[in-house]
Amino acid sequence: MDRHDRLVALGLHTRRTDAATQGTDDPLAVFVDRLLELLTTIPPEAETRDTDTFRTQLDSYRAAATDASRRMELPRVIEACITTCEAYFRTSNAYHRAREAEFTEIVTILREAARLAAGDASEFHAQMVASSERLTHLGQLDDVRELKHRLAAEVHVLRRSVDEKRQRDQRAYVALNQRVESLQAALVEVEAEASHDPLTRVANRRGFQRMLARSLAQARDQRLPLALAMVDVDDFKRINDTHGHPIGDRVLLCTAQWLTTGLRQTDLVARYGGEEFAILIAGATVAQVESRLRDIVAGIAGSSYEYELLGRKERVDFTVSCGLTEFHEGDTDESIVQRADEALYEAKRKGKNRVVVRRRSTLKSLLSWGS
Repeated sequence: MDRHDRLVALGLHTRRTDAATQGTDDPLAVFVDRLLELLTTIPPEAETRDTDTFRTQLDSYRAAATDASRRMELPRVIEACITTCEAYFRTSNAYHRAREAEFTEIVTILREAARLAAGDASEFHAQMVASSERLTHLGQLDDVRELKHRLAAEVHVLRRSVDEKRQRDQRAYVALNQRVESLQAALVEVEAEASHDPLTRVANRRGFQRMLARSLAQARDQRLPLALAMVDVDDFKRINDTHGHPIGDRVLLCTAQWLTTGLRQTDLVARYGGEEFAILIAGATVAQVESRLRDIVAGIAGSSYEYELLGRKERVDFTVSCGLTEFHEGDTDESIVQRADEALYEAKRKGKNRVVVRRRSTLKSLLSWGS
């Protein structure tokens, strides 16, 4: 069999239909297979036992490279092939030693091609198919140097394709990142709206519950004080019945303003429901905030609010009651809110317009301490 017949038999001059590549759709595997085919035809003048062994090993690598069930092994197959090539070139006869530099560079090109393509072989499908077609014709070249230059040119085309794809990916990433940032900003805005009461412009119950959970966790982990107050507008139904719901809304807004301006910016004021407000005061004990809350309650009671109705001036006076408690070890979201509510109900029973403090019972404290 002459050289041309051998190349035809190997499939370099026609589209391959042999069992080694039938059903192989992976362009990287086909590309590597073409390179290995070329390597089997490089030393035509040296038909020795070493050469036969070398070609047999290459055939086994080709079979592994084109086996779809062994696709995950392809990087290892390429490395094994490179090792075999390097060993063969070092131990070959004088003819091969004279061309060792050329063979070594071809192996380097093969390694670079595998490195470029292995990252994302599917993106280079068209380029590799075209390269495979061109590599078919390279098998006719007897000049190793010309073969090297042609292979280098093919790798250059692949490298350029990689760079172009990287630039496209970068542009796509920037655009996608901008979309993500825009969506995140919109989500933050929606979340803020969902956590605030539109009437009083303070947090709503949902926002309060989320902040309460975080504040309790921080109080437990860092052993920080935490105070909770529940505030309720006294006789709010009478205000609505006497002055109407629009004025009742203004009373709620006024109460929220008194609470927010009378406390620190870091304290959370929330509309808990109806005419009831909740206040989270982190880093403070009952003793530290009780007097401040009494001042706010007194300030609301000492103020009058006027409005006009049918050309006549009307006045609204209202008061609030407040229940105050603080975090104790073992408290849950429910237990601390329940204790503040109990203090609020006690303030109502005692005549309203006042602050009542409720601490956990001594027995519960002892039981918690001993647990």
